[in-house]
Amino acid sequence: MDTVAALKVFMEVAEQGAFIGAAEHLSMSRSSVSKHIAFLEQRFGARLINRTTRRLSLTDAGREVLTRGEAIVRELATLEGVLHDDQALLDGRLRISAPHAFGTLYLGPILAHYRQAYPSVALELVLSDRQVDLVDEGFDMALRIGKLEDSTLIARRIGNIGITLCASPDYLARAGTPQHPWELSSHQGLHYRYARHGQRWHFTRGANHHSGTTQAGVTANSGEVLRDMAIAGMGITLQPDFLLREALDSGQLVRVLPEYDHDVLGLYCVYAHRDQMTPRLRSLLDHLREWFERYPLS
Repeated sequence: MDTVAALKVFMEVAEQGAFIGAAEHLSMSRSSVSKHIAFLEQRFGARLINRTTRRLSLTDAGREVLTRGEAIVRELATLEGVLHDDQALLDGRLRISAPHAFGTLYLGPILAHYRQAYPSVALELVLSDRQVDLVDEGFDMALRIGKLEDSTLIARRIGNIGITLCASPDYLARAGTPQHPWELSSHQGLHYRYARHGQRWHFTRGANHHSGTTQAGVTANSGEVLRDMAIAGMGITLQPDFLLREALDSGQLVRVLPEYDHDVLGLYCVYAHRDQMTPRLRSLLDHLREWFERYPLS
């Protein structure tokens, strides 16, 4: 039997001062009321009600149960109300921007898992490598990769992404393999249009910092296109590891200047105002953070 339901019956008996009055008010049989009271007395190991043919009175234990039981029922009602309100606030739409290649590779299963947990949240996903204006274009959140510019936006780092300089074995056989960043100047470059560093690539080796730039080659707003052009032997490119993994593993691409390191890129959730965080947005941010904690990108 449900203890909370039995407490509510007990409270009604105390309010009405009689089993029959409680039964009528609760639309229950008198025997059912008696069973609820007997259940509580057995559970608490104490008589709660003194019964006579003429009147009903609470024992000391009964008065204690009544006082504490009323508080418990009130707290449960408050909790149910809070949870109901939070669930109602989850209803609605979230509009999300994400980089095209990253979104294509990762966001399908992630957002499917989110929707299973929050079916009342409608999602609109826009994949674009262009940096959208969240406020003017009506986005609730954007996923961004790389070093962020200073702005009034709020950013939460949820993952790390490695990057690799690479080319095809065929290209390196024809053009030679650079041994130092300054030697890149004699090579064809395949550059990402929205890279923060522009067309100059930066490296570290130990405590030393280096940089190098290539000849004018190809600039594109798609890392996938640049990867495929590198596989075709058109030059050297610097791309996120998640785009290159299969090509590197198969030998279609090989690392260039492997003894030099690159900064790890951050994966960020970016949104407009901390004080306007909705339950919907918080639920998605928490889901993404927990996902990439469980399944790191690097």
